[in-house]
Amino acid sequence: MKRFRTGIILPILICLLALGTVSAGAQARLEANVSWPLLVALNNSSILGTGGSIDFSQYHLIVPDFRAYYQFGDDFLRGGIGVRVPTFIVMSLFWPEAFVELNLSPIVLEASLGGFLFGAFGLGVGSFSVQPWVIPDLNASIEIAPWFRLGGGVLFLAPFNTWNQDFLYIAYVGARFIFLIK
Repeated sequence: MKRFRTGIILPILICLLALGTVSAGAQARLEANVSWPLLVALNNSSILGTGGSIDFSQYHLIVPDFRAYYQFGDDFLRGGIGVRVPTFIVMSLFWPEAFVELNLSPIVLEASLGGFLFGAFGLGVGSFSVQPWVIPDLNASIEIAPWFRLGGGVLFLAPFNTWNQDFLYIAYVGARFIFLIK
């Protein structure tokens, strides 16, 4: 039970710390996203030998994720740093992340990069570790309202030292709800 409480308290403290450091020239940005993976594939040269890919696309799951950022910039070009928390209901992960966003109204292009520090919490699990994994995410969306977007993208998960050989990629579509706090 103690591990469970520690696993929940640490992400909450990280989010509160990020929100507490917001200055007058920047904003806190909270996001709630619902993603539906259309294609999940693994490219692993050590398993496959030829560098092909294995398709896991028959396992379609809706994956909610939450993000808390310290955002800066204007309406056209924005950036930020924060934490990303994808959840599988019984277990959640979290890692630090930075993003850059280009708003071409109504089209929004975003690139984010996260990884290296990972945590997990849920049903009796609570851990935090340093891993040599990098998670880039590229997406495009249509801004329906300033607080709601529909779009899709590709997320990669790769070990930092073998980026050109082994990686997992996920093509997804989804909805994003954005809340800005000044």
